Amino acid sequence: VGRYYVQKSTLAGVTLMPSVSYQATDWLSVGVGLNAMYGLLDTELAVNNLGPADGQMTLKDKTWGLGANVGVLIQASEQTRFGITYLSAVKLDFSDTPSFTGLGPVLGAILANPAELNLGMNVPQSVMVSGYHKLNEQWALMADVGWQDWSEFGYVQAGVEAGGTTTVNLQYQDTFHGALGAQYQASEKWRFSGGVAFDSSAVTSENRTVTLPMGQAWRFGLGAQYQLSHAVNIGAAYTFMWAGNMAVDQGADLTLRGRVAGSYEDAWFSFANLNLTWKF
Repeated sequence: VGRYYVQKSTLAGVTLMPSVSYQATDWLSVGVGLNAMYGLLDTELAVNNLGPADGQMTLKDKTWGLGANVGVLIQASEQTRFGITYLSAVKLDFSDTPSFTGLGPVLGAILANPAELNLGMNVPQSVMVSGYHKLNEQWALMADVGWQDWSEFGYVQAGVEAGGTTTVNLQYQDTFHGALGAQYQASEKWRFSGGVAFDSSAVTSENRTVTLPMGQAWRFGLGAQYQLSHAVNIGAAYTFMWAGNMAVDQGADLTLRGRVAGSYEDAWFSFANLNLTWKF
């Protein structure tokens, strides 16, 4: 079920972001960076031959996209600071002429000379406003709110219908983010942190697809940092993301791909990371 929409899909981006910063005054710092992103798209899906065996469709492309980021840090007092960051959109102009195998005689004739498909997408622009306040020598509070422009995401779903190949705008909507956290300085060397965040859904239940199933998400995180020396700091963190139940109902009006209806139940993700900071 759903094989006529996607069987295997990879959508990945690797970013190189050289940045510079400048402390303009004792309370204002600014930074800018170049975001050079290398994108990879690889999708495989079945084609309905209206017979006992399915055909296969493959789409592949690689491309570069450029963007920028700007940040401002305001030191309101020794205990309090605020930050504003803007990350511009990165346009990845994916396109490919699909390749087919195992097509029946009817579809084989229709798709003998397939047209190139525009699968371009925008990594969304975003704005984040954050704050930090040190309560005392041990405790500090943090918070942030943000916005991401998912409504400009674009076309990354393709398939075969009676008239040939087609792409679909995923009808995403902008998302909003909020988070609260705290830090605890247990000793001169150990610091612990924890927090919770919420992200609204980029898509309504009516527009959710099996290609990129997304929904609202709660994140719960814990972290620890250890100061090895004056110059070297190591850390570890774990985040649990709860996406809940994500209903899908698409394709009721499609002939070859048909309707896919159901739900991703109790969806969750785990993230773990290690980091090292070395000050020269």
